[in-house]
Amino acid sequence: MLPEPNITFTVPSLHDGIDINCRVYHPDSLAPTSDAAGWKKHAAIFAHPYAPLGGSSDDAVVGIVAGALLRMGFLVGTFNFRGAHGSAGKTSWTGKAEQADYKSVVGFITHYAHCLDPFRNITLRRSGSKVRENEVELQGRLAGKIRLQPPTPDTTSSETDLLAATNNKPVLLLGGYSYGSMITAQLPDIEAVMALFEAPENGTPAAEIRLRAEHLAEKQNTTLASLRAASQNAGSPRRAGGLRVGGFEDNHRPLEPRRSLSVELEERIRHGIEELMAKTKKGHKASQSTEGRGTRGQDATGEATEPTSKQDAADHLPPILGLTQYRPAYLLVSPLQGVVTNLVTMSVPTPISSLARKAWNRLPAKPGKKAHTPPETQKSVADNPETKLVQNDTLVIYGDSDIFSPVRKLRTWTSRLQAVPNSKFRAHEVSSATHFWAQAKVAQTLRDAVMVFAESLLVET
Repeated sequence: MLPEPNITFTVPSLHDGIDINCRVYHPDSLAPTSDAAGWKKHAAIFAHPYAPLGGSSDDAVVGIVAGALLRMGFLVGTFNFRGAHGSAGKTSWTGKAEQADYKSVVGFITHYAHCLDPFRNITLRRSGSKVRENEVELQGRLAGKIRLQPPTPDTTSSETDLLAATNNKPVLLLGGYSYGSMITAQLPDIEAVMALFEAPENGTPAAEIRLRAEHLAEKQNTTLASLRAASQNAGSPRRAGGLRVGGFEDNHRPLEPRRSLSVELEERIRHGIEELMAKTKKGHKASQSTEGRGTRGQDATGEATEPTSKQDAADHLPPILGLTQYRPAYLLVSPLQGVVTNLVTMSVPTPISSLARKAWNRLPAKPGKKAHTPPETQKSVADNPETKLVQNDTLVIYGDSDIFSPVRKLRTWTSRLQAVPNSKFRAHEVSSATHFWAQAKVAQTLRDAVMVFAESLLVET
């Protein structure tokens, strides 16, 4: 399953600033050992089931999937939605607040991974034969057990060049289980999420997330580099233990005994974060006291706006030059389809609203004017959240005995998305698997399917 997290911390939600509890797990390639292969900045985030029904990042299925991704070499982030264990707030009725929680974690993980490079000044002495033996053993064990039909897009030469350039980017795998998969599927594309953190205003949750990610990554760089150097000199590698770091708040101090890192180190990290947050809040107050200036933030539609003066630019974090660009991929386990999805988000259309919409559509347009199209039908294909699942590598794993999502609906949905021209959407149905993957055999199949999908992403890269 999952080992002890390397970092436990909180980030403020982009929705309302409440604390979201997070964990980060480093792959073996970031361990302070002399024979670990280099980390390629591949990262993954995996979300948990519905919090009011007991869902949290401690869920067993979350542990199976996140553990498999960790073994495949991904840096893995898990978190608790608002209202789940360790996070503040309550579960929302619409899921929009949870989408903001997820975006907050995406912002942290992408900036943390960008800044995390602890062994850049250390020459690795790794055993290629040992790494190769592990790869052969894994491929041999999975061969013939899980077969995922690869997408076969019909591309021109220019499209092939673009595809090659895209595949050179590290993978950011976004996923979730049950309710977590529903929130994942509703996220906007990765470019829209990253734009929220490009030049955020000082004192905002986005700015705090960026600063916290950069600060914690630099501290990990120092700690892991010193441990790697010590292990190479002494010949007896030490394993770095977990680090619990609160946010700007004081009510998340560690309740567990600290292990390998000293109290002094953790307090320095906490103190450093508090200093950074104090500076950004100062800048935020200064920007609020000055009237008549434009800011780079979000307008009423959520679009980024440019600063109108040098002073405005000083009130925002500068864009990061050469920020790591990720190739997104998606992993949905036991996705909710049909009535359950609408019940969870309280978005079931009533008969009255359906009839009103149909009546509106039948109204004739006035002469010389175009017929008005209701907002629901004005959305383009790009506005459809499912578009990103078709355009990017996506795997949906579900059981044929899922009581929450009828298998008939899941088959119809997955067949429709797979039938889109040049679709990168794939589905894997597991016989006798329920929504909870409780049987040992189906749990093993789930883990193997995740590892095969992860391996296909890494091979493409």
